[in-house]
Amino acid sequence: LQSLRDIDGVYGSFLINAAGETRARDLPPVFDDQTLAETGVRIARLWDVISEGGVPEYALLEFSEYNLFLRRVGSGCLCVVVPAQVNVLALRLASKWVARYFEPVAHKNTFLS
Repeated sequence: LQSLRDIDGVYGSFLINAAGETRARDLPPVFDDQTLAETGVRIARLWDVISEGGVPEYALLEFSEYNLFLRRVGSGCLCVVVPAQVNVLALRLASKWVARYFEPVAHKNTFLS
């Protein structure tokens, strides 16, 4: 996940399984375990809704202070916290490589940091 920080502005990223449980993470300390647990469940539910008409390549959720880039990884989801002006093309390409690497991890009950 750390390779995603090569993209200008990426704050950090994490990987969740289908239940929203964190499987890997590369985030600043402000994102504690409790925050990730609550957020992961919500993201998993949201991703299910977004994917009802077919799984998109990615989704970009816009918030006031940051954006959240989501990409399917196995039965889980790669989540990348980015600024509004992020280079989406670079992020799409980098997340594709990260997704390939983490595909087996998204299905397991292991945690990687």
